[in-house]
Amino acid sequence: MNRSKQFLSLLAASVCGGAVALLLAHVFLKEKTLPAPSPVPASEKTGMRAVPPKPLPVSAQDAGTLQTQFSDTISRSMPAVVLITAQKRIGVISPYANLYNYGRRRIDYMEIPSGQGSGFFIREDGYILTNHHVVRNQDSFWITTHEGEEYPAKVVGIDPPTDLALLKIDAKRKFPVLEFADAESVKIGHWAIAIGAPFSLSRTVTIGIVSNTRRNGVGMNLHESYVQTDASINPGNSGGPLLNIQGKVIGVNDFILSPSGGNIGLSFAISSDIAKQVSTELISSGHVERPWLGAVLAPLNRSAKKKLGIEHGVLISQLFRNSPAANALRPGDIVLKANGRDISTPYDLQGCIFSLLPGAKLNLTIRRAGKTIPVELTLTKSPRNWFRGGMNADDESVYVRQM
Repeated sequence: MNRSKQFLSLLAASVCGGAVALLLAHVFLKEKTLPAPSPVPASEKTGMRAVPPKPLPVSAQDAGTLQTQFSDTISRSMPAVVLITAQKRIGVISPYANLYNYGRRRIDYMEIPSGQGSGFFIREDGYILTNHHVVRNQDSFWITTHEGEEYPAKVVGIDPPTDLALLKIDAKRKFPVLEFADAESVKIGHWAIAIGAPFSLSRTVTIGIVSNTRRNGVGMNLHESYVQTDASINPGNSGGPLLNIQGKVIGVNDFILSPSGGNIGLSFAISSDIAKQVSTELISSGHVERPWLGAVLAPLNRSAKKKLGIEHGVLISQLFRNSPAANALRPGDIVLKANGRDISTPYDLQGCIFSLLPGAKLNLTIRRAGKTIPVELTLTKSPRNWFRGGMNADDESVYVRQM
């Protein structure tokens, strides 16, 4: 009897064990066939909805097309860019006696290279635009073209307030030219291509983006409207073109800002609208006629604006005798608007004035003795040598380098 009970107990245990084994095997096989669960994103754990990654905006085909466009633009534009070698005429005492004046040494004069810069043709008949500081205090110039040909050049005109100058070579041939871009079409983030001869390395190309437009208040030149770029600009790039991706000139490379003197991506080019206007006037008359207000302007700080109850404006601090401003303004006046445009800095007012011609009317809205009144005056032709440059020369914290 006891043996029968033992047998039945063993049989029941075996059946239960087999059933459990079959159940575990079934569960194990089912888990093997199911896909592994995806890990829970950290954003879901924190209650934030995960944003799926976006595909790259530029495909390999688009990148190849962009590269081809860059190459084609540079190939078309480079023949119009030239190397300018400046020379100074110096006197050297000759070891031979002066045959016409015994007892005195003869002085021989010779021209030696004294600087280099870049430039580009703006007309097929040999007009070259460059920087004024490239030709300043120099006696003669040689132009080296893309093909390696050399031509003597002469200065047609200069415009120190914008740091622009125009050279001309006489040759019985037509030269490739670059066109100016519409300044209003230049946007932050657009491509910027610089071509020039940094450190005498002609046909050098650097590429960046437009960092800012219509930049003024830098204090480098009297008339300022710069295209700021991070394209690398170095000594020898002065006067070379800054181009958009279509190969049109958006600026004339001028200078850099740097704490050390090396390029850190703060490069400035004279805006195409100024370059086009100045070059046109230099070709037609050899100089630029500028309007003159005859006032010394000063900015207003935040506390002064709050005290006066205004949001913008510039102070008339001094007036020049017999100037247009002397007949209509007073020291202490605050200029709020000029020809309907809000004035926030002295450069805003200067830019408005420089956009006009001598003899033009200037309508101002000013604050005087707590009252806002309109003032109309007529601008006259500016006196000679009334401008000054290099206003950052006393600022040792930033190195300003004309390239």
